[in-house]
Parts: sequence; structure tokens; C-alpha cells
Amino acid sequence: MGIAQQWFHSQEFNEQLNVQPHPSINIDQFYEHVHRFPEWWQSVFEFLKSDLSSLEPGRYPLVGDQVFAMISTYETKTKADSKWEAHRQFIDLQLVLDGSEMMGLLPLNKAVKPEEYDEAKDLLFFEEQPGEYFQAAPNYFFVFFPEDVHRPGLQVEGAASVKKLVIKLAVSNE
Repeated sequence: MGIAQQWFHSQEFNEQLNVQPHPSINIDQFYEHVHRFPEWWQSVFEFLKSDLSSLEPGRYPLVGDQVFAMISTYETKTKADSKWEAHRQFIDLQLVLDGSEMMGLLPLNKAVKPEEYDEAKDLLFFEEQPGEYFQAAPNYFFVFFPEDVHRPGLQVEGAASVKKLVIKLAVSNE
């Protein structure tokens, strides 16, 4: 087992959190980014310790423009009403606070036919294609790196209301 895997499985970064990292997380990239920007991740982990359920929808700055949280509420969608997406400038930490949804995951190198990248929104959409799907509920957080094409907000068994936290962390401080 490598250093990153040992660190991840030790859960030393996760002390006193009520949520766990989802096993789908790219452990090597997670380890590298946490150790490259420890102050950013410390602010994220401290924020995760707060009473997230009491927060209203909106944007919450954590570290300047490099790290911020967004709380949103929405109805889950069908696959037909959603798209695969990726980001170049920010990493997503996603945590369902209330409700449940399915999230798709696909390696960027397996994604086909991207649409035009929207730099202002840091958003790149992809057309329909197969991927791996996981149920997201309040006990696990997901981390999506630029190499992770993801598809959040999908229905589990019909439309449902979800309250969700997305924390955006810059890929670099440049």
C-alpha cells in the first residue's frame, strides 16, 4: 500500500467529521492536493464540522476566491435531463445534506464528444455515455478532480428534493 493509500485509510484528515470520503475518490490526487494546500483543506474540514443543515442556500467564502462553499436545493433529474460535466479550474467536493441522489463518475480520458468549454463558468459538458453510478446520501462526500467527469443530481427512484453542499477548491493558487 502506497503512502497516499495509507494516509487515506488512516482517516487522519477526517477526525471529528460526521461524514466519510466516498471510496470512489481518486486517492492519489486527493492526497497530493491536501498536502499541497493544507490550509485550504483545513478550512474545508472545519467547515464540514459546522452545523451544515442549518445553513441557508447561498455562497459561503472560505479562503478568498480559491475556496468557497455553495448550498443549494433542487429536484433530482432523470438522465435524459442531465449531462456529464467536468471542470478545469476547480475541484468539487460534493455532499448531499438532505435527501439522496445518484452521481455518475467517468474518467476524463474515457469521455467522448465534449461541448465547448465555458471558461467563465468553468464548465465542460459531454454527451450521453456509460459511466459508473453511486448513491449519494448525507454520510459520504465525493471529490471530483478535473480528470473526473461527473453527473450529479440524478434521481434514485423518482424525483426528490435534495439539499446539497458543493465546496469549490482551486486546482492551483496561480
